[in-house]
Amino acid sequence: MQHDPNAHTQVTEVTLPAELTEPLPDDASTVTIVARTAAETALAVPGVHHLGGIAARAADQLRKQLGRSAGTAGVQVDEDDGALGVQVSVIVSYPHPVIAVADEVRKQVSAATRQVSDLPTTVDVRVLDVHGPFDDEPSPLGRAAEATGDAVKQAATATSDAVKQAASTTGDAVKQAAEATSDATKRAATATADATKRTAEATADVTRQAADATADAAKRVVDGAAETTDRLDDAAAGALARSSELAADAAESARDAAAGARDAATAAVPADRAAAAADAAGDAADAAEDAAESAARSAEAVERQDRP
Repeated sequence: MQHDPNAHTQVTEVTLPAELTEPLPDDASTVTIVARTAAETALAVPGVHHLGGIAARAADQLRKQLGRSAGTAGVQVDEDDGALGVQVSVIVSYPHPVIAVADEVRKQVSAATRQVSDLPTTVDVRVLDVHGPFDDEPSPLGRAAEATGDAVKQAATATSDAVKQAASTTGDAVKQAAEATSDATKRAATATADATKRTAEATADVTRQAADATADAAKRVVDGAAETTDRLDDAAAGALARSSELAADAAESARDAAAGARDAATAAVPADRAAAAADAAGDAADAAEDAAESAARSAEAVERQDRP
């Protein structure tokens, strides 16, 4: 602990409480540093038994656990409009004079705080009690006060544990809900994919069946048309063949008739009429031959069309 060399006061080395020996964080505020310095300085003043009463120390401990204290046990520092107000609560040891001890604490704390802060500072010292040999055993009131402090500490600890358990339970519930949602989403996606696949397969089957039916129907139509064409071609060819045969027969009959006519004309009629009849018969025979030849060419044309 640093001491102002210009302060004509006595400084006594004392064993500090554990709460004052813990290192301050690097980002500690000015009020926190001033509170720590004031507590260390006040405890070193002769005649100071300890800082703060039982109830005050319990309240300071509760505020510290809940993060609402910028001071330390028995010391409270407030900053207002660029000035610091330091309040130190002490218990004086018997038989030190109370007023003298309070004045010395005020001087020592004022000098120490000027070393750690440039802000204007006022120091107020409150004497809460005097500790003497008769106070070695706690009185019933003291025991009740200590019990109250312990109850406050336990309540603070229980509150902190309950908050932690609630946070943990909430986290577990959120995690379980997220996992359940994920599983439901996966199952829905799988079911949708399966339904889509089955629909696609059914559609493909129906399409294939329709295509097969259409192909079969088209094939039957083509086969029927081919059979009909073949029958028509056969009928036409037969008709032309019969026509050709009939024309040939007619031509042959015409030739025979012409020959008979020539013979008859020569024997029974004048020569000029016989010649005319013979010419007529010849013309008929020629016409019959032309008809037969036309029928034969038609039959050949049909036969060539039927060939592949």
